[in-house]
Order: sequence, then C-alpha cells, then structure tokens
Amino acid sequence: MTQPLVGVRVIEAGQMISAPMAAVILAEQGAEVIKVELADGVGDRLRQLGSQRNDISALFNGVNRGKQSITLDTKHPDGLRALLDLCATADVFIQNFRPGAAERMGVGEAQLRAINPDIIYVSVSGFGSTGPKADQKVYDYVIQAMTGMADLQKGDTGAPQLVRQFVIDKTTAITVSQAITAALFARERGHGGQHVELSMLDIGLWFFWPDGMMDRSLEGDDVIASTHFANMYSIRPTTDGAVAFVASGNRTWPNLCRAFAPALLDDARFTTMRDRDVNSEALGLIFDEAVASLTTAEALQRMVDHDVPGARVVRRAEVADDPQVIHNGSLVRLDDGAIGARVEARPPAGFNGDERAIPAAAPALGADTVAVLASLGYDDDRIAQLVADGVLGPAG
Repeated sequence: MTQPLVGVRVIEAGQMISAPMAAVILAEQGAEVIKVELADGVGDRLRQLGSQRNDISALFNGVNRGKQSITLDTKHPDGLRALLDLCATADVFIQNFRPGAAERMGVGEAQLRAINPDIIYVSVSGFGSTGPKADQKVYDYVIQAMTGMADLQKGDTGAPQLVRQFVIDKTTAITVSQAITAALFARERGHGGQHVELSMLDIGLWFFWPDGMMDRSLEGDDVIASTHFANMYSIRPTTDGAVAFVASGNRTWPNLCRAFAPALLDDARFTTMRDRDVNSEALGLIFDEAVASLTTAEALQRMVDHDVPGARVVRRAEVADDPQVIHNGSLVRLDDGAIGARVEARPPAGFNGDERAIPAAAPALGADTVAVLASLGYDDDRIAQLVADGVLGPAG
C-alpha cells in the first residue's frame, strides 16, 4: 500500500516544534514537506538546541526528518516571489508566526489564496489571532503555567512543577496534523481549501481539561469532589528501584489486593471505587509500605501473576533494552545525513500491515534550495543571480 499522503505537497514555514512536528507527522505518512528557512545562515533556531552534531541537533532532527530545506530571504522581492511560486504548487501551507506577521511578509491567507484558491492554509499561534495576549511571544512552559498543568505537578514540597517535556508543543503538533488531514479530506469532498487556525492555549486547555480539571469542571453545591489522582497517581519505591501502578477499577482491585495486600479485600474503607477515592490517601500509604519491602523484580512478578497493569520505572538509558520495545521495533538505529549515527523512534502509525518507512535524516540548512527552485522552472542563470544577490543565503 502506498503511504496515505503520497502526492500531498506541504510548505512549512515554521520554527521550533509546534508547526515543524506537525509537518513531520505528515512527512512520515508520505507527504512531501519542504521547509522554508531564513537565508541568514542560522535557519530554524531549533537546529542548535540540545545535543548536536554538524550543526544539527537531535531535537531538530526528530521534528524535521524526512523533509527538504530551502533558504530564502523573503524580505527581498525575488525571495518572496520564489516562495509564492512554491506555494502555488502546494496543497498545504503551515506557519507559526505571531499574528499579522505572515500578512506583513506577503504570505497571509488571502495573499496565498489569490494564487492557489484550494490551498489548506494553517495558522498556529500561541494565544490566538486576537485578544490581550495575542502579540506576546509564547513557549511551551508558558502554556503549562497558564493551563494549571504546572500546578497539578506539585511534588512533596507543594511547589508547582513543569512537565520536563515540550508537552504542549507536541500536543499542538499532533492536533495540527490531524486538523490538516481533516481539511484535506473536506477538500476532497468538494469543500475547497480551508483556513485552519489553532492556538497553543486552546489546545493546552483541551488536552489538560478532562482529567487535569475534572475536579473543577462541575459547578454547583451537589458536586462530590475527588482527590484520587492526587494521592494515587504516583511512583512507588522498591528496595532497588521503583514501580508504577494505580488502584482504580473494580476489575483490577481484587487482583491488586491479592498481589500486595490481601487484607484489603475485607476492609470496608475500600469496598467501592468511591470508597477508595475518599480514602485514597490511606490506601496509597498501604501500598507504598507493601511495595517498599519488595525488590522491583518481586513487585513486577506479583503484578504479572495477578494480572495487574504496571511497570518498573525505567531509566532513560535502559529504555531501548525493554523486550517489548525490541520486539515491536519501536526504535531504529540509523546513520545518514549530516547528523549521522543515532537512535530514533519509528513512525507510530502503520497502514495495512506495510513496513513503516523510516524518514531520512533532517536536511542540512538550505540543502534542497537549488533542486526545489529548478523543479519550479528556474534555470541556472536565474538561480545563479539569486545566489549572487544573497536571496538564497549562504547555503543556497
């Protein structure tokens, strides 16, 4: 089976993670993605963030693999013209500039639709296109702080904590990619090109709300409050490590008791899910004490023997050694492109049982500029003149 998005051309004018990772999901599913970067010799700032080799960071590679890179000075009329010529051939244009920036550059929605009426135009912003904070710069941690996520992560000290991941950026990327495929589907059904608008704030709240705000969603004096996640969603130390499990559903409860504390089966404090919720602090302490005297291997074996879902807490250096990870082929070792030898996660979506295509390494800055322009009909003399004028940048 051909990958589902083969034949779709995506132009991505994105920085950092939210828009680029959305585009990489499309690339993993077969789309041709052309990343447009500044002709300043730096390009996407993510290239230099974190562990790197040959001016390409592992983080940049992870959210830009399988793409082509072109560099253009869009402030120069010929650079803007080249970008517009490229967009005229595209199915999707993605940008995550601050509101109004794309219009000032000459690549706003109306400007692109004038040359490509059916294009899917995607605007990814921090707070939305209007409002008191619309013009402010936004990063992942800003939305974590605003949505209550940092407050939920309070540790033993009671101090708010950030999730040590670009969780909002990545959730935004997944949501953006899904919205793009929905817009492409609508276009196939005759509804034309859509303007897809998303904000990190809206996505962060949508992602966080069902469980993170379940004790704030219901209004009125008759609401029965819950503290279940605060007391039970935790790591439990063993004598030589730690394990994770949660005491929740009625089906799991008897098995969990038999595995670690059989006396709880007859304890009236914990008969129903509501009882366990009300007494979750006491219940958590009982399980903490029961597990603390066991080795990690012993605790895991008890969970396996009694069909209790759980796992040992794995150090990052050991993740690749898990037998299920190895069996699934979830991680692959590669050695190509400027970044060279590395371990990557394979694309998670499989289609019709076909082998999942592993995208090539993220491109060097501007590596595909000449080839892409040539495919648009630019001849050698015209490209040489653009290089001479600095329109294509140092890597052009």
